Amino acid sequence: MVTRHKVLFCHGLESGPTGSKFDALVEAGFEVLAPDCRGMDLSERVALVVDILREHRPFVVGSSYGGVTAVLAAERAGVTLPGMVLCAPALERAESPNDDPHSLKAMCPTTIVHGVNDDVIPMAVSERFVERAGAKLVKVEDDHRLNESCGVMVAELKRLV
Repeated sequence: MVTRHKVLFCHGLESGPTGSKFDALVEAGFEVLAPDCRGMDLSERVALVVDILREHRPFVVGSSYGGVTAVLAAERAGVTLPGMVLCAPALERAESPNDDPHSLKAMCPTTIVHGVNDDVIPMAVSERFVERAGAKLVKVEDDHRLNESCGVMVAELKRLV
């Protein structure tokens, strides 16, 4: 019997729960939980994700605004998570409850995939987090959406499995 690992996918601010990253995770054989957080502020998203983390203890993939959501929720959930992949995460977005963005921590094995051509979230945001939190950074030839790098995201998640 093949075990399908659960993955919580936290989408970005201007995207939805399904799309190229979601499709890549499903195609790779993961059981994907993807709540629709459109229209929610960061506090609402974090509260929703904390509940999911506590119930399922999944691997987590967070994209952009979903990346900061995932990190904040992991800090607050109080459970051990198996691993996290962040895609061009908006870790320094100053919005409650992210009142001290430079104190965010990696609460589990964490990899960031960030495009060198990202014109939304500077690479330096991910570099600062990696230096402070001990996470891994994978730089790819891509932009903020990382549409050409879904395979890298999946490969990094599989390394954590």
